[in-house]
Amino acid sequence: MATDWWTFENLSAPTFRHYEWKNKEYSFGYGQDWRWVENKTGKSINELVRRPTGGGIVKHGFDWTYCFSIPRKHLSFDIAPLDFYKQIHLAIKYALDNQEIHVRLQPCPAQKQKSIPGDCFTEPVGWDLIDEESEEKIAGAAMKRSRQGILLQGTIAFIQKSKVQKEELRSQIIQNLSVFLKEDRVEYANWPNSFVAERNKIADWFCSLDWKRHRKRV
Repeated sequence: MATDWWTFENLSAPTFRHYEWKNKEYSFGYGQDWRWVENKTGKSINELVRRPTGGGIVKHGFDWTYCFSIPRKHLSFDIAPLDFYKQIHLAIKYALDNQEIHVRLQPCPAQKQKSIPGDCFTEPVGWDLIDEESEEKIAGAAMKRSRQGILLQGTIAFIQKSKVQKEELRSQIIQNLSVFLKEDRVEYANWPNSFVAERNKIADWFCSLDWKRHRKRV
């Protein structure tokens, strides 16, 4: 999460990165009440991660997490948020289709209902991805728009794990995003080596109880 935010704060071009988890973890959305999340997950706030993006609770550990960021100066910044969300998931859908993992877009309701996000993977919303075989939600994301640009944090739960060629998936998603953005190439951010000190400062912020409980940056 700290690296996602560092990448977002230092954007010069559309950038994609992905990662997996060594341990099972829970993240929750920027707008969620931490006490409710504690009750829902059975975890102490010390064991939880509050994201800078919205959305609901996500259980990590067997998923493939990604971050996609674009700077404000990019033309795609002006795309309506729902349309932007849809295009990102289409890029993932086409990449999964190439591996014969068939998913569909969750239809977007004609009228959006106001509700507080709960458990992300049991409450699919419009333009999430649904596995056609199991009818389970396979991919969702949360977005933040600011004066700096757009930060989208998403995750793919591999229902059909044995079929997935992860490096091929990454390459295909980046290619599809490049087509969507009309870019020669979306940048890929590797795991940080050159900016560890800056990242660690942000990691301290995300680990602080002021952030987890009150959304205060330290």
